[in-house]
Amino acid sequence: MNMRRLPVLALSAASMALLAACGATTVDTASVEKNVASTIKGPGSVKVDSVDCPENQEAKVGRTFTCSFVLADKSAGEITVSVADEDGTGRWEVTRPASGQAEQEIVTGYEEKTGDGVKRVDCPDPIKGGKDAKTTCTMELKNGATGKVRVTVNGGDIRWDTL
Repeated sequence: MNMRRLPVLALSAASMALLAACGATTVDTASVEKNVASTIKGPGSVKVDSVDCPENQEAKVGRTFTCSFVLADKSAGEITVSVADEDGTGRWEVTRPASGQAEQEIVTGYEEKTGDGVKRVDCPDPIKGGKDAKTTCTMELKNGATGKVRVTVNGGDIRWDTL
């Protein structure tokens, strides 16, 4: 009787050891950092100095964690990464964009929309985020004209309009 149980217990112990050795699937941190940097850059000319995400994050659907980033102008922000599947790939949204990111969105968008050159845009840091949160930035055009721009951020969506 004991001889029949021994192989079953040994197999169970071996299976548990194998599962423990494999561990849970974790998110590929380097890949996420690269993709987050690419997401921040977007189609504009925002320059990202660094992205830092925590290591060993479990690839479980719905799990979230926060990565921080620093832009070339030294403004900083955070992005929340949400795991979309068990393979460790994810989707992310900007939860607290850096002022430099919003400023670049305004410069690029304003120049595309109007054809007028923008000398500089100044936004407070950090930009307010969340539903109905608005931040006022100042803008100076290359022709010397000045104005104000209202920025709203909801998730990863940065919108602006002139005041």
